[in-house]
Amino acid sequence: MDIGVLTVFAAAVTVAAIVAVYRVIVRLDEPRERVLRTVVAVVLSIAAFVAWSVEVAHHQRQQLATEALGVLSDIEGLSANCERYTEELFNVRQYQGYVYYDGSNVAHLRRNLCHSLWDYAHGGQANPTEEEILAVHVVGHEAQHINGITGEAVAECNAVQLNYLIAEELGATPEQARELQRVYFEDYYPHLRSNYVSSECREGGNLDIFPDRTEFP
Repeated sequence: MDIGVLTVFAAAVTVAAIVAVYRVIVRLDEPRERVLRTVVAVVLSIAAFVAWSVEVAHHQRQQLATEALGVLSDIEGLSANCERYTEELFNVRQYQGYVYYDGSNVAHLRRNLCHSLWDYAHGGQANPTEEEILAVHVVGHEAQHINGITGEAVAECNAVQLNYLIAEELGATPEQARELQRVYFEDYYPHLRSNYVSSECREGGNLDIFPDRTEFP
């Protein structure tokens, strides 16, 4: 279960709010303190509502990312672990996502990437931002690692050829999904670090997973 600092805070504030409301109700015969208790109860109730709203939104983004991973992987129990705000503060990794090479079925994704993936699925399909394009692709890349592919160049080339399927799952039309795939391959793929690219990632190359197709990717 994904429990973070916010989860604990939300639970604690909720308990405090319930206690505060209870005190307001059972001590109605103390008018001098009633106003103060009411204010405290209202403030705590609002804090609890906001905290749980943020917590629920985090889990919704995480569930969406998990579903997106499932488009390209059928590994049992696979899941996305979207970074929380407190984790982001101390994360010095340059990667937008990673999977441990120990048979792990969990893709660890940066907080901003999960936000961008959510934004893409909720209205960004027609004119995706750079962050949204990268978010869709990175999920495809990490799905390859969950599938057991450890080589970055192979995982990247597979994702280049399959990321449009994730875009479609997130609400894009086939045309919009193919456009996202094209933009990534032409504008971003050539500029990746050398261990992520391969001269075989081309039509008819050794990394072409659809050799019968006459176009790439």
